[in-house]
Amino acid sequence: MGMNTSCLPAIMLLVAVAGNGIASVRPPAVAGSFYTDDAQALRLQVEKFLQQAEDTGSQTRAAVAPHAGFVYSGPTAATALAGIGAADPERVILLGPSHHLAFSGGALPAKGVTAFATPLGRVVVDQSAVARLRGHEEFQGPSGAHGPEHSLEVELPFLQLVAPDARIVPVLVGVNTDRETSRHMARILAELLDERTVVVVSSDFTHHGERYGYAPFEDHEDVGGDLISLGRATADRLAAVDPDGFWYQVEVSGDTVCGRRPLAVLMELLSHAFDGTGSVLDVTTSGEATGNFELSVTYAAVSFAGAWTSWRADPAPTGPVDLDHDQEEALLGLARATLESHLAHDGAVAGWFAAHAGDPGFDRPAGAFVTVHNTGRRAQREGRLRACMGVIEARQPVVDAVISAALSAARDPRFPPLKLDELDEVEIEVSVLSPAKPVPGPDSVEVGVHGVILSKSGRRAVFLPQVAPEQGWTRDEMLNHLSRKAGLPTDAWRSGADLEVFTAQVFGEGE
Repeated sequence: MGMNTSCLPAIMLLVAVAGNGIASVRPPAVAGSFYTDDAQALRLQVEKFLQQAEDTGSQTRAAVAPHAGFVYSGPTAATALAGIGAADPERVILLGPSHHLAFSGGALPAKGVTAFATPLGRVVVDQSAVARLRGHEEFQGPSGAHGPEHSLEVELPFLQLVAPDARIVPVLVGVNTDRETSRHMARILAELLDERTVVVVSSDFTHHGERYGYAPFEDHEDVGGDLISLGRATADRLAAVDPDGFWYQVEVSGDTVCGRRPLAVLMELLSHAFDGTGSVLDVTTSGEATGNFELSVTYAAVSFAGAWTSWRADPAPTGPVDLDHDQEEALLGLARATLESHLAHDGAVAGWFAAHAGDPGFDRPAGAFVTVHNTGRRAQREGRLRACMGVIEARQPVVDAVISAALSAARDPRFPPLKLDELDEVEIEVSVLSPAKPVPGPDSVEVGVHGVILSKSGRRAVFLPQVAPEQGWTRDEMLNHLSRKAGLPTDAWRSGADLEVFTAQVFGEGE
């Protein structure tokens, strides 16, 4: 094996003088470590991987492929990328995570970089497409992130064989990229899509082990099986083109998917500008190759066949949230699935979205609270209330509000953090709130009908409508307790306080 070139990212290989600037090639950073730097051996290895990959018979328009060392993830990457050649692409939009620099949005290569190199030769950068992206604030990430980064580079030898004439649009997506920025990036990238363009997202899935700070399965009998199940749950949400399901499965479970941000961009692209289907082709782990699941990374191959379309805007939700019985049951299930995935690091949230994605009633904005009640002897010993937290303002879809409320309830600061073994001993109640409205004074508050928000001197507290009846309080007693909850004197509500009221649709398990 030749010289390890992992020390070369800071060196720009000069290849031509263009105008007033110097054109350059980004040299390989991980040849000799992630994959061999011997050109002949590399070609033979990649060809073998591709020959062993199952032919899906479809033209791949988008794909998700891993980016670990070829000895671990090479076969899975080949499975994901083998179908790209059938699409005969002229351009590959290549998205991957930045492992070395943290930022928001996308990072493009430095101006003047005309190609990326591997031992198999150079892959030309689509300069026109990159120039179009440079004009947007969402693509102003640090170009230096490309120097040491492996996530895009390790896909190139596969692309050099399956799409040898395609130019690349290399974009690193920062870990600080939020959902709104992901949507904006997708909207901009959609302008580059046509029948000769494919999108490849480079991402490994679960990084499991103490080294990664994520080892929820270390004491399990079948760690490998648990990792495959978790990886499959996440990959299924990708294949289903379910942006919400994918986002929350990863965020709620804490899953260490390094490419979760570029994958979120892909989900927005596919949900708004694609007509087709996705397939999970393979899910595997490095532990299967090494026999060591104490330190293991999960890999998935996902492909999408179909056609790019013009951008479709999301329909605006209309009307207030008015849930029927089935929707109430579904939201109770969501609250419980959120607690389970958060505490057990499993695919319960993904399973919920698989069963309920697409209900327009869940897209309407609302506030929500999740209350956790002790039952049985625990209730007698510790009291019925175990946790109650929520989101007052109706600024997000009700599904988002319920998930946020459930996560907050798991760590209600008034109680010890909720534990997984408690879930069989609690009942969950969900309150979906109407928008809050100010009222002129206490006389406008109806006990048992209104929830109340009290604000004064920079302090704030809230009671749900069911609290006063459950405690047997009169209106004045409720406001006394609410003042104390806000850290104010008992009678603070009597003068100078702002009061807002809301109603709630309240439903619980076992009703």
